[in-house]
Amino acid sequence: MHTAGAVTGAGRAGAVVGEVDPAPLRPPLTKRLQPGHWVALDVVFAAALTALFLVGSTGPAFGVPAWAVVTLSLATTLPVAVRRLWPIPVLVVVVAASVAMLAIGDGKDPSAVVALAFYVVAVRYPWRTSAAVLAGVVPLMAAGWATGAPTLEHGGVVPSVLTSAALIIAAWVTGVAVKQQRAYSVGLREQAERRAQAQVAEARREVIRERLRIARELHDVVAHSLSLIAVQAGVGSYVAGAQPEEAARALASIEATSRGALRDMRRLVGVLREGDPAEPDLGPARGLADLDQLVTGTADAGVRVQLEVRGTSCSLPPGIDLAAYRIVQEALTNVVKHAKTTASRVVVAYSDDALSLEVTDDGIGAALAAANGSPGHGIAGMAERVSLYGGEFHASPLPGRGFRVVARLPFNSIPGDAADGAAR
Repeated sequence: MHTAGAVTGAGRAGAVVGEVDPAPLRPPLTKRLQPGHWVALDVVFAAALTALFLVGSTGPAFGVPAWAVVTLSLATTLPVAVRRLWPIPVLVVVVAASVAMLAIGDGKDPSAVVALAFYVVAVRYPWRTSAAVLAGVVPLMAAGWATGAPTLEHGGVVPSVLTSAALIIAAWVTGVAVKQQRAYSVGLREQAERRAQAQVAEARREVIRERLRIARELHDVVAHSLSLIAVQAGVGSYVAGAQPEEAARALASIEATSRGALRDMRRLVGVLREGDPAEPDLGPARGLADLDQLVTGTADAGVRVQLEVRGTSCSLPPGIDLAAYRIVQEALTNVVKHAKTTASRVVVAYSDDALSLEVTDDGIGAALAAANGSPGHGIAGMAERVSLYGGEFHASPLPGRGFRVVARLPFNSIPGDAADGAAR
């Protein structure tokens, strides 16, 4: 039956909504570090670099006073402590102080400090921007090495410039790679979030579809059965005194109709209570093979049904078989409830590619439709069933008297989930 998918759809919705993506994996030593922690580490690192630059200096050349050397050393190393807060200003100060230190020949190589400051710039800014900055920093450092060349004890200017440039370029390449990896990780998380949201939305739509299917099944079962019971009860009450045998027949028909309705209701409830230890007997879904019972029940309600089958009957997909039965059932229910007639006609026509249904009567359907002004739930439910299988549906009054319902269900337009749900 259609309703079997309801629990499945609802379960999927609950599973998707309840899922929580695991926290992204991070190295054990960094998974708890906040931005303030990184700044604190930079402060400690800057203090260590400052001590390294101040201790063991070979002294300046060209008669530069010691206080100037100390000032340049502090300007080179201390800004590293706040490189994550102001990347570009820190880099400008560090490069300027480093070039000055190289020019006065202090004996210390500040290339590693420049590389540390430049790494944050490469991480924070677009690669084109950081590449432009790199193109300015490397020549400045080379100029500093060239100016302080007379103080170099060994190696010469070229090796020192190449080593400094290689260190700074390596910091730039590393920063750009880290930036791209972070952007890739963010993209993956956003993609996963969008996919999860799409799954939640699809699960909710599935739940809504299953609710509509359940509503159609409940309407078809309850409305048809109660309509027949109401008519038969009225007949029994009317003839109870004068024709007890007719009243007994009406009561027997009420009993049979109510038992059939109870079976259908148990089947619906049994599907909804998935995993019920009682394990109710669901039985097969209704189909066109049950039309004879439907015709008999309608006749007991006072409306004779002429059933005509055209073409060669064949084994139908479960979904179409159930939909066709429900359409005929609802159309006959409307005849019993509204047409105020004692006769109707059902035509079932098989063809190579479709199943056609036609239900007509000679009652007051035209007047009823004009009075209501809009179709009821029954006609809307029939139209929904037909549209589910890509078919055609028409329901309209006949000229003069009567009403006509026509449905065409193609065999080659069966949605898989609908057919599976109907089969269940």
